[in-house]
Amino acid sequence: SVVLAALSVIGAPVLPEAAKQTGEGLRILCIGLGGGGVPSFFAEKLGPHCQVDVVELEQAVVTAACDAMGFVPGPRLRVVVEEGAAFALRVAETAAAEGREGGVYDAVVIDAYDDEGEVPRSMWEGSDIASALAKGLLKKTGLVAINFLIEVDLWPPARAYRAALSQRGCSLGFSVTTK
Repeated sequence: SVVLAALSVIGAPVLPEAAKQTGEGLRILCIGLGGGGVPSFFAEKLGPHCQVDVVELEQAVVTAACDAMGFVPGPRLRVVVEEGAAFALRVAETAAAEGREGGVYDAVVIDAYDDEGEVPRSMWEGSDIASALAKGLLKKTGLVAINFLIEVDLWPPARAYRAALSQRGCSLGFSVTTK
């Protein structure tokens, strides 16, 4: 996984041994559930030091993932039915209000699509996601991964996320395209 490789490079506790050394677990936020394969992979393969929160807009998607795709939520794989950007902003604001300035998640994985197969513009254009990133949703050594289809212009969302992250002193970015 590109996400896991990037997290490892930037020093996040991806492997259990690293989590033992740092005393911290790995926290991942997935916005969009789909069949549940991505969040399940993180929770199952990374072990007990990894907590995955999934936010899905539609209860029908959660039901279908559980009934037809074998998705099984649990203590380390939590699902919330809510609009993803609103959830992200609420979590960031709560953490800031509680004085947790170091950020909440090691990774934010945006894997949400609208009826036309596009990442909704609300996930990057004037969104609560950008506000959440600016307010500390992501740890300074964390990453944002967005699953875009190959035809999508990456620059508008990349600029929005980069501007939000730069408010917290983070700015490095890259993209990986596969066919």
